[in-house]
Amino acid sequence: MPLCEYGQILALLNEIPATSRKYQFAMAMADRILDDNSRNGHVKLLHINRTALASAFARTSTLLYCSLNLTQQQADRDGMMTSSGWPERILRSLPMGNYIASSVKGISAVIRYVGNACTASGGLTQLNGGGRQSSSHDIDGVADHLELAAEKLAQELLWITGRMRDYGAVEEALEQWSFSSALASASLEASPRVQGFIIKISALLFGELMRDHHQTEAAYSREVKVGILMLWLPLCCHASNGLSYPILTGLEKVEVERAMDQVISSLPQPDQELVLTTWFHDFTTSASDWPNLQVSYDRWCHCTRKLV
Repeated sequence: MPLCEYGQILALLNEIPATSRKYQFAMAMADRILDDNSRNGHVKLLHINRTALASAFARTSTLLYCSLNLTQQQADRDGMMTSSGWPERILRSLPMGNYIASSVKGISAVIRYVGNACTASGGLTQLNGGGRQSSSHDIDGVADHLELAAEKLAQELLWITGRMRDYGAVEEALEQWSFSSALASASLEASPRVQGFIIKISALLFGELMRDHHQTEAAYSREVKVGILMLWLPLCCHASNGLSYPILTGLEKVEVERAMDQVISSLPQPDQELVLTTWFHDFTTSASDWPNLQVSYDRWCHCTRKLV
């Protein structure tokens, strides 16, 4: 199959609603083509796999950023503030802000829920002399639609990343992820489910960096390693815990911490200082106890003392 035609199939995944029965059909078709090309083993077919997946990764990550950005703009436009009247991102910038924002956000959600329930039962005063009632349902509907779109794209990006690992294109994913500063920033404001998918992508790529560390020391540049650590460690520390199940299992968390440690240990001392001081700030100001890189931090301190 020509590259452009296969690329169109991957692009269609972004457009087909996840609730459509044709969505699973398109995804199964994309999987089958990847597998057939790989089994054939022809150099041109393997190149088609890698190129199409790299293009899909770039397109989907860009769409995800745009979706998250629209979600935040909608929240700002509709005045979706915390109950204290402060935007959540401002609260998080204050001392102990992550703890305060999480608590206030929960209270605000309860208030909105009660308000919507009252509106639905006719308990609130109608506006404009008996005209249209509060548009909170419309606002919530738009916000829900945007969040679902972002969740779908994040899940697709995770699927693409896994296929890039399986079919020898993970190097391109690592390089793109190490420069995705806009997406990394937007993900800090994303819903817990979207954050969960993004953390799984980062965990997968940290594992690939560790595998590279065991095989050959210089396959990936220090810029890629530092970029991924600096961009995605903050999300790992600050990701919301609003899911009814853990994003990663206990064993997976240990494995990712080990991968992070080995990647950090492969960096020059100045880069280790940059990464670990940034991690220390994010870790100590977040409500999460993961990832705990104290072993890496202690080792860096020990090595630094030797240089004095």
